[in-house]
Amino acid sequence: MRRWVISLFLILSVLLSSCADSIESQVQDTSPVSPVLVRPQNEKYLREDEWVRMLTLAIAFGDQRTVIWNTIPPNQRLEITQAEFIQYVNFLADCLPGTITSFARATETESGVIRSHANKTDTKMSPKPEQASIWWIRARTSDLRELKFAVPVTLDDAGVPYFSKSWLRSQTSLYDYTVLYLDALSSGSKDALTALIGHNLTIRSKLQKAAIGRRADELLIFYRDHVSTGRGSYRCVEMIPGYAVIEEQTIALEPGSGRTRSVVFTETEGVIRAEEKIPEQLTRLDGVFTFNGETLFDLHEKNVTIDSEEAIALLGIPLNLELLEDEGDFRVIWPGLVVEAEGECDIDALSFRGSVHQLSVSYSNYRTKTGLKPGDSVYELYYRYPFVRENGYLLSFSDNGTAKTLAIQVESDYIARMTIILNP
Repeated sequence: MRRWVISLFLILSVLLSSCADSIESQVQDTSPVSPVLVRPQNEKYLREDEWVRMLTLAIAFGDQRTVIWNTIPPNQRLEITQAEFIQYVNFLADCLPGTITSFARATETESGVIRSHANKTDTKMSPKPEQASIWWIRARTSDLRELKFAVPVTLDDAGVPYFSKSWLRSQTSLYDYTVLYLDALSSGSKDALTALIGHNLTIRSKLQKAAIGRRADELLIFYRDHVSTGRGSYRCVEMIPGYAVIEEQTIALEPGSGRTRSVVFTETEGVIRAEEKIPEQLTRLDGVFTFNGETLFDLHEKNVTIDSEEAIALLGIPLNLELLEDEGDFRVIWPGLVVEAEGECDIDALSFRGSVHQLSVSYSNYRTKTGLKPGDSVYELYYRYPFVRENGYLLSFSDNGTAKTLAIQVESDYIARMTIILNP
């Protein structure tokens, strides 16, 4: 009996000691994320799905990022430092506010579109965009908005995920630029905004510098009147080296009427551009075309016409007069001027009269009432219309139900041709 009691005592002592060790370890390891959760199943390296899961944990548990960093197999993080990892995860967390809900591989179509953005901006990227898989991480905000963000996973030649130094640095530096850019707009700092617009640009003329200043002025006005600014009013919805999309909240004119707009940031050879799609309208004076100071066409007239008697008196004998395929349409050509119209045309009599559909000028003696003309520097155009590039070099207005557009062709930083298109 005594021997049995002693044996029971020894067994209980061992059990209590074991429980005490277990409780102590739980108290010491208060981490909500166990390193086991990001340990490679194959005990060699994290697979793609494990890699994305590791990122979601790092996003969700900000105070455990050092722990998570230490669980990543060293060969998969050789190119970057812990500080760069934490900076990258901080950026991802900014892009996905709320609670992470799921992650999944993007479709081939989605992946192709996202990879193409990187291909357009940096053709010498290493690894190539084709060596990256694209994954969606989804989150839900406190107000039940569903968000998603595309994360590129760079792969080595064996298909093993790893952190590419060039990819991470490109993404974080571009994101830092967007934050500074939007902060400058939020604070109304023209000096900061001008410096950011001109960052890494070679300023070749006073006109180019003036165009940058004009763009900054117009951006500050637009954001003041139309865009909610400040942290929390925007979110990065896509980021890949050389390409980022920022979603902004517009100012609601009425409760519940707020919408979003997107700004695309691209980086090429160190120069970052913000694609601000802000409408540009052709000014009244730039809708009047002159030849050697004489008014030739006024787009604000109800019906823009051409008449052989007046045109030949002003411009001289045309180089060519021809009928077009559509009945009643004709084309008349002078040096530096081509006009297409619909009406009456007698080639033998060199007589024509009709309503103009389109006219195109390529010589500098044809210009608008303000003096804008072929041969001008593109910065003259940017000074007058700061967002014309984002509008596809198209300046339009509507007059009595007729859309009237000035299309500008730019070559080697100069205006090569200006074309008026009239669409009834």
